Amino acid sequence: MTKANKSRGTKYDGKSRVSTNLYRERFNEIFKKGVVGKDTTLGDVKDFLEEVEKEKKELNESYQESVRQAQSRKE
Repeated sequence: MTKANKSRGTKYDGKSRVSTNLYRERFNEIFKKGVVGKDTTLGDVKDFLEEVEKEKKELNESYQESVRQAQSRKE
């Protein structure tokens, strides 16, 4: 269902962008091929996120060890 745009006198189809050939090319380039940046692929992002999770786990373990050491010094 389309709504008439009162200020312009045109019909609105519910899309917030114009579907031109350039838009379609860029959409396919970004989403269908897995490209995040010009040289970054989805695999690169996954590898980065795995590395971040690994570092987060190591930092948490280090923090827990620091807490244990602080408690033992208090005793």
